[in-house]
Amino acid sequence: MTSSWFRAALRLALPCLLAVATPLGARPYSVDDMLMTEAFGRIETSPGGRWLVFERLVPFETAARFDLDAMDVLRSRLYVVDLAHPAEARPLLAPEQRAGMIMLGFSPDGTRLAIGRLDGPRWTLGVVTLTSGAIRWFAVAPDTSEFRPTLAWVSNTQVVMLAQAGDTPPWVLRRDTEDRAEVGRLWAQAQAGRVPTVTAIGSGRDSTVTPPAPPVRLVRLDVTTGATRLLAQGDFETLRLSPDRRHVALTEQAEVIPVTTTAPIRQSDDLRRRRLRIVDLTDGHIWSPCAACDLPFDPPVWSPRGDRLLFFARHAAQTWAAGRPWVADPGSRQVTPVALSGVRPEVIMRRGAYDAVGLGWLGKRPLLFGRNAAPGARADWYALDASGATILTANVAAPTATLAAGTAPIMLASGAAWRLGARKARPLLAGMDGVAAFATVAERPGQSATLLGWRQSGGGIVIDGPSGGTRRFAAHADSAVRPVAASVRNGLVVNEIEANGVAHLAIVPSSGRTLTVATINARLAGVSARAPVPVRHRLPDGNTVTSWLYLPEPGAATTKPPLIVIPYAGTVYGDTPPALWNPGVGRTYTNVPALVGHGYAVLLPSMPALTATDHGSFDVAGQVLSGVDAVIARGEADPTRLGLWGHSYGGYTGATIATETDRFKAIIVSSGIYDMTSFQGTFAPTARRSPGYGLGILPWAGWTETGQPGLGATPWSNPARYVANSPIYHADRITTPLLIMADDRDFTPLQQGEQLFSALYRQGKDAQLVSYWGENHVLMSPANVRDAYARAFAWFDRHFAGAGTPGR
Repeated sequence: MTSSWFRAALRLALPCLLAVATPLGARPYSVDDMLMTEAFGRIETSPGGRWLVFERLVPFETAARFDLDAMDVLRSRLYVVDLAHPAEARPLLAPEQRAGMIMLGFSPDGTRLAIGRLDGPRWTLGVVTLTSGAIRWFAVAPDTSEFRPTLAWVSNTQVVMLAQAGDTPPWVLRRDTEDRAEVGRLWAQAQAGRVPTVTAIGSGRDSTVTPPAPPVRLVRLDVTTGATRLLAQGDFETLRLSPDRRHVALTEQAEVIPVTTTAPIRQSDDLRRRRLRIVDLTDGHIWSPCAACDLPFDPPVWSPRGDRLLFFARHAAQTWAAGRPWVADPGSRQVTPVALSGVRPEVIMRRGAYDAVGLGWLGKRPLLFGRNAAPGARADWYALDASGATILTANVAAPTATLAAGTAPIMLASGAAWRLGARKARPLLAGMDGVAAFATVAERPGQSATLLGWRQSGGGIVIDGPSGGTRRFAAHADSAVRPVAASVRNGLVVNEIEANGVAHLAIVPSSGRTLTVATINARLAGVSARAPVPVRHRLPDGNTVTSWLYLPEPGAATTKPPLIVIPYAGTVYGDTPPALWNPGVGRTYTNVPALVGHGYAVLLPSMPALTATDHGSFDVAGQVLSGVDAVIARGEADPTRLGLWGHSYGGYTGATIATETDRFKAIIVSSGIYDMTSFQGTFAPTARRSPGYGLGILPWAGWTETGQPGLGATPWSNPARYVANSPIYHADRITTPLLIMADDRDFTPLQQGEQLFSALYRQGKDAQLVSYWGENHVLMSPANVRDAYARAFAWFDRHFAGAGTPGR
């Protein structure tokens, strides 16, 4: 599946590093190391720059429980550093063994911090006074999301937020645990036989049959008195406070969008329309600027003064590309369309698989990221007003749709930052290895984010600001370093990650010595970490790509190591080692360091996307085997001991490869999809009981039709293409022993694994189906993780036994 399905795991991602020479006494990485991995979460400095607060994710295995949706919260503990008197970070609050806590936002003066606490089934808001460490808890359950704003400080004592009823966690934190408990309750009720246990959903004219999700509340809280005021209630998604702190803009889910089958579904297509609501915080009036407008997921953008709101919208059956920007004036309660003057908006798919359009402000002038009508025109930033459209980024080689937070429109590009001016963009930082803008969610009106760029230099990095003030950070040998937060007054904060996964947070002052305030994954200091090796090879279509090879430490064994391939169709690696494979990441699926620690070589093959046909599946085996043959030609692996492990869409990739070649001695596929048709028509377990929170009908259809498989048709309009590209219909060609892993709570259904196993069983072929109960798309229970790796190692070792076992 796409990276959006793995966001819980991807938030743990850290840059992959080139390794140093292995120290004497170094040991191999183990599954225990994986389960004891720590991570840094959100890292922020307060307005005014006095405080550094960060989330430290405790070792995975020490979490109170293991729910995929809530793991980052359950593992998170808050730490604080007084940047005016920097010292080693200390816990923000007294340790609480069960509770996980996350940051929600600083007050405008930086003296208070709103936090969320998940303690068992209870989710509550707390406000910490940073100077004293005093905490006050409130009977409010704030919404939270990594993709949308849900809380803002109106003043130093007033908070406005989206909230659930009582102490109920938001759906994103409770869906698995609640569903498990509710299914058990429904079974008990059915057994008693006194009340119906039923969920009904509808389509077309019967769409209203589907039960809605409980409404979300817009609440205002006085943190000094504890008084709460309900301002509005509805299916709200996002909250955006105006810079003058007088109005709140809300997006609210509305009616279901009728679906037709005349064209393939896009993965980013919406199930429901969104409406705009503006709440006046002075009198509580709620204004709906455009009753017929349908908004995208990204929240609207307030003007620097906060007197106007820029939003993008479409009408009726329009596509997003046919929509246009509008300006709402809360003072006069007037809404007017922005003249496009021939500019067409550029629709972008954001991380999380949703459509968005780039918007911003240049003083009083709306900004739009789009293209003019000229043939072959590229996407640029335009200023739009009554006089027409002015292109602002014509002098930029590769404009992006990313603007930094703050009042000044600053475009962030790869290695550069540009300030958008009245006629053109002015470079602020250029020639950098990276650029970033650091801000808090409590920015004052008129305040912009702190802009920084950095360059690798002599065993560390050089950090620059647009006004000078260069700072240098000397790193451990071959570490990767980047800034993660900034306090203009009290120093910059960098995250340094050593090759073995040990990571440090350090303060880099304007003068004086650098101070390390926190270190995680210290247990990995003794782990060996060899540099991954780039492998250049030619694909069957003639193109040359780079794959990456990870090798175990040379041991006493004279035989070459077995080679495990981790395929993922559509992935093309670059000239730097790919992310997610550092020992400090700790991902629980297809973990490269754990496989290498067991004695295997591991190959991550580049596999450009291939076009689906009606006559045969993708030639993914040819792509993978070109990389395998290049590794064998280098003499780095045993050609008689080849294995493959694919997870999720990699599981689909692995099963497809199994139908195309017998070169591998053993294959593992986990959480995969093997029949595209039945996957399209299956609900995720949580959606079956709670369909009001969203069904998978459109996302799954979009994934198969225009997403990773790219089949480009519905099953009923072109069944031949679904048959040609679903491994289940070619199971007669599989001769390689197959270990199939599946999970009962997974959105890639357990039944997919059962179908593939049943097809092999009927043919008397060597296969095992291993089903994990209470698990979602990624294994979370440490006992299940250990079991899965024990089975994987045993599976490969057994089938490699004829040619020897891994050398250690």
